[in-house]
Amino acid sequence: MSLLNGQSLLASAMSGLASTYSTLMTNSSSGKGISLDDLSNLSSTTLLSLGSNYSFVQYMTNNFASLDKDGDGEISGTDLNNLMTTMQSKGLTYSELQSLCASGSADSTLLSTVLQYFNKIDANGDGRVTSDEITKFSYDCQRYEVEAKYKSYKASDTSLYYNDGVEDDTSSVLDSLQPNISSSSNS
Repeated sequence: MSLLNGQSLLASAMSGLASTYSTLMTNSSSGKGISLDDLSNLSSTTLLSLGSNYSFVQYMTNNFASLDKDGDGEISGTDLNNLMTTMQSKGLTYSELQSLCASGSADSTLLSTVLQYFNKIDANGDGRVTSDEITKFSYDCQRYEVEAKYKSYKASDTSLYYNDGVEDDTSSVLDSLQPNISSSSNS
């Protein structure tokens, strides 16, 4: 397994959210934030400009009430910044990973690995994975791979001077590997 880059996964989610919010703000009815009505009635032009980022719109629609922290009926820039700050510090839930990283901008192998091992990566059991937890999981996996590989080696595979139980006297093993210096100097 190659090193998993949790930072790139979270950065992809944050970038997608910011980009989608920016696109949606250009078509906002109030100009101050994005309402649920704005999310529900996207023009074909807006849909085209969103492209593969439509999963972010679905996320914002499905989580509108929790994103609109001040309850004013709109997701403001402040609401979005608060969400992104929380996600960066506390991590992403399984559902958020599925929604926010499914747009194709994130490495699909990385995403599928994180989703597959989500419960093992979530070391503190809070239901979220952080960049640090992903990186630690990746290092642990690499360490286990190396340990398993080297456990299969015997000392006789790694040392020229290992006796392997054939003779009790190590010096006789060494002597058999080296030319007899005293006999060659006497010749």
